[in-house]
Amino acid sequence: MQNRSPARSRILDAASYELRLLVRGILLPASLVLFFTYVIISIVDVGRSGSFNSIPSSIVLAVGTAVSFKLLFYTKLEKIEIKRFRFIFLALICWLIGEVIYVYNQAFVGITVPYPSIADIFYLSATIFLSCHLYSILYLKKSILKKKSFLYLGLLASIFPIYLIADTIHSYGSTSLMEFVTNILYYVTDAIVIFPCIPIILSLRKNDPFVFHWLLIALSIFILVAADLVYTFISSINEELLKNTEWLFSFIYSIGYLLLSMSILWFSKIKEVLEYKKFSNVLRYDQGDILDSNDENQTNEFIENVGNPNQLLKSITNIIENTKERADILFGQYIIQKGEIIRLIDNLAAMTRKNKSLNIRILLPSQFDRKNIPSNVNLAISIKYFDRELCANTITSILDDEFMYILGSESDNVINRDRYFIQQEVNESKILVAMALFERMWMLEKSVNFV
Repeated sequence: MQNRSPARSRILDAASYELRLLVRGILLPASLVLFFTYVIISIVDVGRSGSFNSIPSSIVLAVGTAVSFKLLFYTKLEKIEIKRFRFIFLALICWLIGEVIYVYNQAFVGITVPYPSIADIFYLSATIFLSCHLYSILYLKKSILKKKSFLYLGLLASIFPIYLIADTIHSYGSTSLMEFVTNILYYVTDAIVIFPCIPIILSLRKNDPFVFHWLLIALSIFILVAADLVYTFISSINEELLKNTEWLFSFIYSIGYLLLSMSILWFSKIKEVLEYKKFSNVLRYDQGDILDSNDENQTNEFIENVGNPNQLLKSITNIIENTKERADILFGQYIIQKGEIIRLIDNLAAMTRKNKSLNIRILLPSQFDRKNIPSNVNLAISIKYFDRELCANTITSILDDEFMYILGSESDNVINRDRYFIQQEVNESKILVAMALFERMWMLEKSVNFV
C-alpha cells in the first residue's frame, strides 16, 4: 500500500484533465468568438445605433441560464448545493431579462444608449442575488478573513466614496435625478458585491481545480464591477463617448457573463468527477454478514465486541493513538449519539496536541449541530459536513492510508444501542474504495463551501 492515497491522485488527475478541456475547448474559443463578433459589430455599425451590441451578451446569458437550470433541476444536487447555487441562477435570470429589455430598446425602440431604463432594475437585482451567494460563504468561512484581506477591503472602502464624490461633482446639473440615483445604486451594489471577492481571491490555493469555479465567479465580478463603474461615470460626463464605445462595454460585460456561466458548468463537471454513491455500498454493514466475511480470498480480522458507549469511545481512541500522521473518519450515520461524538472529537483534539505530526479529517452528517463542536479543536483537526445520503451505515476510520477500522452497531435504535463491534478490514481493494469515497466526499464539500 502506498503512503499517499492513490485515490486522491487519480481524482486530481481526472479533474485537471477536465479543467484543461473546459479552458481550451470552451472558455478560450468562446472568448475569441465574442471578441471577433464585437469587432465585426463595431465595423458594420458605422452609425453607432447600438442595435446589435447586446445580442451576443444575451446569447451568453441564455446559455448560462440553461446550464444553471440543468444543474439545479437535472443534476442530483443536495440541499446545501441548491442553497448555494440558487442565487447564481437567480442572478443569471435577472441579467438575462435585463439584457433582453436592453436589446429591445436598442433594436426596436431605437434608443442607442438606453440608460437609465427598466433593465437597470434587473441588473441591480442580479448584483444583489450574487452578493447573497458570496456573503453566505463568507459567513460560514470567517477564517478566510485575514489581515491582508482587511487591508484591501479598507482600500476599497475608501475608493468608492471618493469615486462617488468625483462623479457627483462631474454630473451635478448635467444629469437627470433618475440617472443620478441609478448611478448611486450601481456604486452601492457594486461595492457590496466586490468586498467578499477580496478574501476569496486571497484564500484560493494555486492549482486546485476543485475551487476553480470560485475563481471564475470572483473574476467575473471584478470585470462586471469595473465595467459598471466606467460605464456610469462616462454616461454622466460624455454621452457621445459612451455612444461610440458602447459596443466595447457590451463585450466586457459578455466576458463577465461568460466567466460566471463557466463557473456553473465547471461545478457540474466536478459533480461528475466526484460521483461517489457506488463507493458507499462497499461500506454498508448487513447484520450477520459483516463486510463480506465469507470472502474466500480475504478475511476480516475481528477486533472486539463492546457493550457500552464508554468502552466504545475508549477503543476508538486507543486505535487512533497508534496513528503516525493521518486519520480520516467518516460518520456514515449516527452509530453513536451526538454527545458521544463531541466527546470523541474532544479526545482527538487532546491527541493532536500531544502528537504534533498527526492530522485528522472528519466527515459528519449535516444534521450535526456545528455549535456543539468543542472550542479547543485545533488546526490539526478539519471537519466538514455532508448533506447527502450514504449507503454506508458504519463509522469508518482510515489510518495513514494503510489501515481501516469499521465501527458498527447490531441495533437500528440509535438511543438504545448496547451491542457494538469494531473490526479491522484487511481487504486492500475495499480499503482503496473507502479511501476513494472519503476523498471524493471531502473534495465535493470543499467545492461547495469554498475551503
